[in-house]
Amino acid sequence: MAKNNDLDNENGNESGESVGSKVGTILIIVLIVIVWLAIFALLVKMDVGGMGTKLRPLIKNVPVLNLILPEAPEELMDPYKSYPYKNMDEAIEVIKKLEVQADSLMESNEEYQKKILELQSEIARLKLFEDDQKAFEERVKRFDVNVVYNSQAPEIEEYKKYYEEINPETAEEIYRQVLEQLQVEANITAKADLLRQMKPANAAAALQEMTADLEYTCKVLLAMKSSEATAILDKMDALFVARIIQTMHDMDDAYANRVQNNLLQNN
Repeated sequence: MAKNNDLDNENGNESGESVGSKVGTILIIVLIVIVWLAIFALLVKMDVGGMGTKLRPLIKNVPVLNLILPEAPEELMDPYKSYPYKNMDEAIEVIKKLEVQADSLMESNEEYQKKILELQSEIARLKLFEDDQKAFEERVKRFDVNVVYNSQAPEIEEYKKYYEEINPETAEEIYRQVLEQLQVEANITAKADLLRQMKPANAAAALQEMTADLEYTCKVLLAMKSSEATAILDKMDALFVARIIQTMHDMDDAYANRVQNNLLQNN
């Protein structure tokens, strides 16, 4: 009997120790869970990594849990507080005004686009003139160089001497003579334009009156096209035409002699 009592006591002690051990384990587990929940709640409250912001839509309406959410701006808590319009009609009216402004901006943008295209087209057109001008200047430069350095040109020392010796008065006189010559040529061209607009018979009669300066008459005829000059000559007296042809021949001989003399002087 004594042995049985001892066995019962030992079994009771072992059962008590087993129950106590289980309770202790459960308490530790519960404590760990509470600690993790507290850490999680702290992370949400401090909005670490945006956790509170992300969880707000899910738990903002859940009692107790929404207490761990971080504080939010007033407009986020109540978005209608920052709403600038009193009612829907007012908002629609503002939208309509904005649509009108948007249409106006679109029209202005289209006008600006057209102006930009026009300006780009004008720039391209002017670029052609600029290129032509540069090409012309380059041709003039090559011509000037060829005049100085071609095989028939005087020695380079002669040009150097010329540019050193020429004085302002002489240069001004040469320039004046050039302008006068250009004016004479312009007058001849103007006379030719007037005569070509007249009937050939009337033009012929007018030119035949200019017997004092046949060379000028020849220059006027030479300023016309061959067909225009021929039509006028057909209406002239044959002897007067002969005198004109002879004068033209003399002018050609005089020009040829000047060219020949220049070549002889340069050789």
